[in-house]
Amino acid sequence: MPKSRASTYSQVFGLEKDEVVLLIAIAMSTVTGILAPSFGILFEPYLLVLLGLLLFLNLIKMDPQHLGSQFKKPIPIILLTAIKLLIIPLILYAVTNIIYPSLAIPVLLLSGISTGLGAPFVINVFERSSQLPLVVGMIISSSIIVPFVLPSLVYILVDVEKFKIPLIDMIILLAKALFLPLFAGWLVKAKAPKMAKKIEVNSFIPSVTLISFMNLGIYAKFSDYFISDYSFVITMLLAAFVLFIIYGVTGYYASYVIGKKDKSSRIAGFVVMCYINNTLVVVFASQFFGTEVAALAAFYNLAYYGLMVPMKKLFLI
Repeated sequence: MPKSRASTYSQVFGLEKDEVVLLIAIAMSTVTGILAPSFGILFEPYLLVLLGLLLFLNLIKMDPQHLGSQFKKPIPIILLTAIKLLIIPLILYAVTNIIYPSLAIPVLLLSGISTGLGAPFVINVFERSSQLPLVVGMIISSSIIVPFVLPSLVYILVDVEKFKIPLIDMIILLAKALFLPLFAGWLVKAKAPKMAKKIEVNSFIPSVTLISFMNLGIYAKFSDYFISDYSFVITMLLAAFVLFIIYGVTGYYASYVIGKKDKSSRIAGFVVMCYINNTLVVVFASQFFGTEVAALAAFYNLAYYGLMVPMKKLFLI
């Protein structure tokens, strides 16, 4: 985009150039995935690989010593993890089961998943890494625990006899997606600091590119619904945006529960609750429940990325 045009957008809409690029990339990849599914579906098998690369690009900015300090005083992470993986899914499942029963299982699966591998990218956009260790601590904590907690909640609450998650496979999958990029980032930072600095400074465009590829893969898989079932799409989109706000508001005020009342901690709480592993839910829900149950997690991507810039602006007020 020419510099003068980017400046015009900034003047008219109050957006920075990077924010304009992000919004355009999200819009174009979403529309392309829906209208050209034969192209977008090429990226669908690699969703978790793309997530791992996104994590690597954004974790390379973090000092490992800062992450260690989060686990030396683990109470905040323990409390946030309990809120994320137990309190939120239990309450929302109960409420949804009363007011809209057909959405109860999708809401349970989405609400009970771990903090997303893309959350470091988000906190870097919002806070320029000041709360990155807390966010990464929540990713690690919730990702280790979720393979045991979420299947148990589903078994107890839903009582679906045929619902069987290969626990070991899920743990291995999460470990690959989380720990490989984490260790790769630390290794590059330790052994090739100049390269790490170069990646850190230039990580935004590659990150947006990875996000676009993920959007293409997700929406190509669900493109038929946009053509054949408008009411279903509208319901899923409304639910996705409402859940995003509920998760975010809960996280924002959860900082008071963990004893951190500063604005930076509240923003981190917002991020760890609403920027979640919805892509992982898409993969597993599709396998065990079918595409209709997975659709809510897929459409959550629009709230996930579409509200990033508006939330950033709101936090600056």
